[in-house]
Amino acid sequence: MPEHQETPWPVSLGTPQHDAGAAETLNADPRPLWHTTVGRAVRGSPAIAEGVIAVGTVDRQVVLLDRATGQILWRTRLRGTIHGGPLLDVDRLYVATEASPEGRVYALQLKDGRTLWSTKVGSVEAPLALIGDTLYGGTEDGVALRLETAHGNVAWRRQLAGAIRADPVPTPAGVAVVTTADTLFLLDPATGDVRRRLALPGAVLAAPALEPSGIHLYLATTAGHILSVTLPELAIDWDLQAGDAVFGAPALVRDTVFCLARNGVLWMIPRDQPGAARSISLGIVATAGPTPLAHGVLAGSISGEVVLVDPASGTVWWRTQLDGPIEQPALVRDRELVVVAGRGDIHVYR
Repeated sequence: MPEHQETPWPVSLGTPQHDAGAAETLNADPRPLWHTTVGRAVRGSPAIAEGVIAVGTVDRQVVLLDRATGQILWRTRLRGTIHGGPLLDVDRLYVATEASPEGRVYALQLKDGRTLWSTKVGSVEAPLALIGDTLYGGTEDGVALRLETAHGNVAWRRQLAGAIRADPVPTPAGVAVVTTADTLFLLDPATGDVRRRLALPGAVLAAPALEPSGIHLYLATTAGHILSVTLPELAIDWDLQAGDAVFGAPALVRDTVFCLARNGVLWMIPRDQPGAARSISLGIVATAGPTPLAHGVLAGSISGEVVLVDPASGTVWWRTQLDGPIEQPALVRDRELVVVAGRGDIHVYR
């Protein structure tokens, strides 16, 4: 069993920009490498390192798989259903559970899945966020919290209006937290005090993308707005209407924001020139965000279709049909495509 991994996975989708696959390429016609069923359904995005893939399931289990073969290395059963995917930090996994029956944050040993500590926090649906020796999370009751990774001690809790369904985003200006009360909060990382708040045009259900400089945050709402928000002022820099609800996370690759609306329209927005935004209709219904690659963009549908499209022409270069729905963006590492489909299936292509 692997005792550690060199590559961490500190936030859902791998990076604060959601651009973990931006430098990756795929074969012209990717072929199935392996397929494994890990439970009734996988919830949240996987954590992918150089040798392993970690997922959480509705069966209250965290499952670690060998990346090369799909072999299940271990399973660990927790006291609650997992909704947000696990995070990976060298020799540990971090994961949170919903209140079914008990909401906790766990630290698991990567080698064997043994619980190092667990802390009762309330029902957690959103993925956690890891920065250094600190975990940030949020509950369905609207409580934002900070935990220390050494022993799981809670440093602070802050009650906010609305449920927290999207990942907290640690930024140089503070911790950005969005709630279903259509509000963006900026919290003091040391105390949890609310520094600023901003009313939003709709709820945000997936993690905002953070600019590498930490000056801008890009988020999308269920009312169909794609926003650029300036930090620390929480001022709306621009607001583009997507034409339909957006449930998945936007991705920032260099100077372009990629966003996929429910009606299958892929938006490509220059972050400094939103008036030059382009869109392509993919002819699908989507709740997962897009996955930009070096030579195309991957998208998945609620019917289980996965497509690789040319963002310049809209030409579909490759497609495959799986048992849907595709609820999380496809991920690519080392030219291997990882797709979480319905019925607890994980498919890897190369």
